[in-house]
Amino acid sequence: MTRLLFILAILVPITTRQAVAEPSKEDCVDAHSRGQDAKEQGKLTLARKLFLSCAQSACPQLVSNDCARFADDLGRQQPSVSLAARDGSGNDLPDTTVYIDDMLVATRLDDGKPHDVDPGKHVIRFNNGGHDESVTIVLGSGEQGRSVAVVFGSKPSSPAVISTHAAAQAEAPKTIHPAGSRALMIGGLAVTIAGAAFGAYEITRVPSQCSISTNQCAAAPGDPVFGQAQSAMHDANIGWVVTGVGLAAAIGGTIWYFTGAHDPDKERVALTPWAAPGSGGFALGGAW
Repeated sequence: MTRLLFILAILVPITTRQAVAEPSKEDCVDAHSRGQDAKEQGKLTLARKLFLSCAQSACPQLVSNDCARFADDLGRQQPSVSLAARDGSGNDLPDTTVYIDDMLVATRLDDGKPHDVDPGKHVIRFNNGGHDESVTIVLGSGEQGRSVAVVFGSKPSSPAVISTHAAAQAEAPKTIHPAGSRALMIGGLAVTIAGAAFGAYEITRVPSQCSISTNQCAAAPGDPVFGQAQSAMHDANIGWVVTGVGLAAAIGGTIWYFTGAHDPDKERVALTPWAAPGSGGFALGGAW
């Protein structure tokens, strides 16, 4: 009798645990439904867990077959990240805590196993020795084993970046243009505009009885319009001449500006002694 009670005492807990572990038909159907909802919402991690729970043999075969197939498909679609933290010398820092979207996912980084996450944008925060380093990533569906690593204590300082930029600017070639070329371009352009405006204004002063194309006036001999027309055309011609001079100066200044440009670093003159059988002297060479 005592032996029988002992066997029953062993079997009852085992039977109870098995009953608790096996989901009911309602649980299987509920997991199947919730898993599909989570999948449609892009929550692949949750959906896969639900499908694995209803893929057990204790569930109805139709449900378990569906859940097993869905879980397998999500296994291929599920993105994952591999996490690492190092110091400035490249040594691993396994005693690092990691949060993904403010949810704790690892208290240490010893095992090196990947962590499943949903597709989309995530903020990964590493904490080591009271210091935080954060990385923002965007994962696509099926992107597995994405390596995310941070380095503590080795960020380049901004002054170094500024110094590098300044050095690059200092090394850039400097081109010098003739000083008078700009003045000639600007002055010529101003004269061109002034001459054209003056000539156009004088054209408007020609009396309406006179034709510029035929140089004739519909007026009686001795009429003052002849003198007015002659004076206006004379002044207009002066304006056109001034316009031409200004235009020529502007064009010449532009050509001078580009063709006269030079690099001062290339202006090197060297005086080198030379000798040959029966002769000798100095050679002057360089670039201007």
